[in-house]
Amino acid sequence: MRLTRKVSAAIGRWWPQGCAVIMGVCLGLLYTALTERVYTAQAYVVVVAGSGSNIEQTTNFAQAFTRIATQPGIMTTALRPGLPARTVGQLQRSVRVSASPDAPLISLTATAPQPTQASLQANALAQALITYAGLHAADTGVRIASLSQAAPPEEPSGPDRLINVAVGGAAGLLVGGLFYLVAPPSRRKAHDEPAARARERSEKRPVEA
Repeated sequence: MRLTRKVSAAIGRWWPQGCAVIMGVCLGLLYTALTERVYTAQAYVVVVAGSGSNIEQTTNFAQAFTRIATQPGIMTTALRPGLPARTVGQLQRSVRVSASPDAPLISLTATAPQPTQASLQANALAQALITYAGLHAADTGVRIASLSQAAPPEEPSGPDRLINVAVGGAAGLLVGGLFYLVAPPSRRKAHDEPAARARERSEKRPVEA
C-alpha cells in the first residue's frame, strides 16, 4: 500500500513533465514523417601536377580551388536541366566543397530530394571544376582530374529520426520543467498536495511494537 501511495503521489506531482515529454517525442516523429527525404552524393577530384610542380604545390592548389569552387563563374557551368538547383544561389546552398589538408584531393558533395539528382549534381560540379582548371592550366601549371564519380546513394541522409525524437523529448522536458515556474502558486500547491498527504499519513501511522 505504501508503495502504491508513493507511486500515485509521484504521478500526481510529475504528470505535466511526462505529458510534455511524450508530446515532444510525438512531434519529433511527426516532423520526421512529414519532412522531405534528402539524399547526399559525393564525388572526388584530384589536382595533378604539371612539369616542375610537386606534391606540396598541388596540395596548395587544391586548397585554392576549394575556395573558389562555389563562385558564380564555376557554379553557372554546373547548372543542369532537370535538377532541383535552378539558380546559382540554390546550387550554392545544396553543395559543399572541401579539400584534404595533406593531399591534393577535393571532395564535392551535393544534396537533392532524389538519389540520382544528388549524384548528377555532384558530378556536374566536379566537371565544372575540372573544366575551369583546364582553362587556366597554362597559368597555374596544374590541372584537375576525376578520381571518383558520385553514385546514387541507397539511403537518405536526412531527416534523422533519432535526432528529431531526442530534440522533441528534450524540448518537452524543458516545457514541463517550466510548468512550475509559470504556473500559479495555487496550481502548484494542488499538484503537491497528494504527496504532502501521503507523507502526513506515513508520519501519523503508529509504530508497531
